[in-house]
Amino acid sequence: MRESPTRRIDAIRERLKRENRDIIVLSAGQPSIPPPPEIRAMMAEELAKESMDLYAYTPSQGIIELREAVAEDLKRLGSLDVKPDDIVITAGGQEAMFATLMTILNPGDEVILMDPTYFGYKPIIEYFGGKIKRLRLSMDDGFRINVESLKELVSDKTKAVIVVTPDNPTGSIIDEETAKAIADLAKDKDFWIISDEAYRTLIYEGNHVYMYKYAPDNVISLNTFSKDPGIPGWRLGFIYGPREVISKVKLAGEEMTYCPPSFAQRFVTTYLKSQVRLKHIKYVVEQYRAKRDVAVNAIKANLPEARFTVPKGSMFIFVDLANYIDDGEKFAEYAMEKYSVAVVPGSYFSEQYRAAVRVSFVWESTNRLVEGIRRLAEAAKAYRGSGLVNVL
Repeated sequence: MRESPTRRIDAIRERLKRENRDIIVLSAGQPSIPPPPEIRAMMAEELAKESMDLYAYTPSQGIIELREAVAEDLKRLGSLDVKPDDIVITAGGQEAMFATLMTILNPGDEVILMDPTYFGYKPIIEYFGGKIKRLRLSMDDGFRINVESLKELVSDKTKAVIVVTPDNPTGSIIDEETAKAIADLAKDKDFWIISDEAYRTLIYEGNHVYMYKYAPDNVISLNTFSKDPGIPGWRLGFIYGPREVISKVKLAGEEMTYCPPSFAQRFVTTYLKSQVRLKHIKYVVEQYRAKRDVAVNAIKANLPEARFTVPKGSMFIFVDLANYIDDGEKFAEYAMEKYSVAVVPGSYFSEQYRAAVRVSFVWESTNRLVEGIRRLAEAAKAYRGSGLVNVL
């Protein structure tokens, strides 16, 4: 196991903060809007009670009230009919990933990852002895998955294809036609689709496509409450899928954390059942869409030679700086050390876009977001003229 790449960026940022540097954070993959105040007030009342309910162990699969609330929410948002027994609550999306891959992978199994896509899957797959195949996606067509190219990668050793939608770092979303085609392929070739839905409610254009609809016996869907309602530090997520795999994932999670955090489960149950749930999503999406548009305009104005696609979802813009730099990792450290702006290198997500960076547009205020992109542009231009790079 290796240190998370974003944790490396965080460590450098924290060191500079201790030196009283004002770091503009365009690297954070976490929300800037807290949960609704009504829900926080209700839970404050619960905390004041002389009861152990909020502090005790819970069932390993998660409390039934939360699993019922999740099932109702999936019905409301996605028209899915998922039974509470086909849902397992996890200690965050990271445990969901680890427990799922622990459950389905044997050494030598092949897993197909998109390129670019979320970096967190690679070390887990390798830890369990899996072999990674990458399907290269192109910025030129909005990182659309070419199903014919996917078919060429599938073999009799393929155990799973991982689809993150909306994607981190590109912000692309899968369309219904592609989702159906991948689902048909999974049923035909008998492999799992791991559908990562971490950002399913953070969509600015279009709609989230629930892949479970098209292949319920082949789809394992991973979710987190870190993005909506926005409790990343409270570590809560969930998985839904075929009962045969959910029962085994529950056992894996039980050995890791015994049970999910009890207070977070009660909090999210209250949130999902409340009248403010849909209102809060609408508010968050409006706020983040406005910030996305500010960031897009700032990149166009300050980095005219940069290439990117406008994200339809998530919290990020994936910016190809190949006309300025040759190494995103070296450049990210340079930008933070010299210009006090933090971004995540594109090479963490991709083997082909190694001169890209991931820009988060949700954490900072609008003014600081614009200033951060201005600093990023200064850093890129200085880096190009510093002799550190030879741009072809």
